Amino acid sequence: MSMSDSLLTERVETAGWTDLMRACPDGLAAGLGLSVTERAGAMTSLANRIPVAMFNRSSGWRTPEDWKAALARHRESRAEDYFLQPLPDAGATFADWALAEGLVLRSRWTKMIRSCDTPPEARTSLRISEAGPTHAQAFAEVALAGFGMPPMLAPWLVALSGRPGWHTYVGWDGDAPVSAAALRIDGDTAWCGLGATLPAHRGRGGQSALFGRRIADARDAGCRVVVTETGEDTERAPNPSYRNMVRAGFRLTHLRENWAPPKA
Repeated sequence: MSMSDSLLTERVETAGWTDLMRACPDGLAAGLGLSVTERAGAMTSLANRIPVAMFNRSSGWRTPEDWKAALARHRESRAEDYFLQPLPDAGATFADWALAEGLVLRSRWTKMIRSCDTPPEARTSLRISEAGPTHAQAFAEVALAGFGMPPMLAPWLVALSGRPGWHTYVGWDGDAPVSAAALRIDGDTAWCGLGATLPAHRGRGGQSALFGRRIADARDAGCRVVVTETGEDTERAPNPSYRNMVRAGFRLTHLRENWAPPKA
C-alpha cells in the first residue's frame, strides 16, 4: 500500500474523530472537559474527565513545534492518559523526541482501507437496519455497552443520528438491539467507526454484516474508498475486529504508533 493511501487513512479518521468530538452536546462536553483543536488535517482532542487515551489524543501534526504544543495541551489538561499518534512518515525523529520527553510506545493501531466496489456479503442471524432518529437511543446504548463506556455518554452518541454526514446502524436479535456501528461520509471518502457488539452476542456475524451495509451505503453515496482502524492483532493479544476487517476486504496500510506517558 502506498504512502498516499496511508496518509489518506489518517486524514479521513482525523476528520471523522474531530467531528465526533464536536457532536457532543454543550452541557455534556463542559462536564467532560471536552475540547478539540484542529488545523489542516491535524487535531488534539481533550476530555480530562474521561480517563481513556482514546478521547485524549493528538494525530496528524507534522512539525516539532506543533507536537510540542500538542504535548503541552495534554499535560496542561491533567488527563490521566493520552496518545500521541505520529503520521507514518514521521520516522525516527519523532520517536527520539518522544523518548526524550519521557513517553513510551504503548501500542499500535492497524490502519485499513478498501475500495467501495463490490461490498462484501456476510451471513448473520441478526437483522441490520439504519438507526435514524427512531432508534438513536438503541444505537447509543449498545455502542457504549459494547465498549464498556458509561451510559451517561448516551446523549453524545444519540446526537450522531441525523448529524450531517453521519449514518448509524443497529443489529437486532428479534426486538433486542445487540450490535451497533457508525459511518461518516465526507466527499468521496468514508470512515467506519464505533463498531461494537454486546459480549453475549459476539461471533454471530453482526460486525461483518454491519461492514457490508456501511460499505454499500458509502458506495451508493458516491464514495470511492472507506477506511477504518483497530488495535494490532498479535499472537499474545488476538483482535477479532482486525480479522472482521480483513474478511470485509480491508487492506492494511500501516501500523500507527501510540506514544503515551508511562502507566503508574
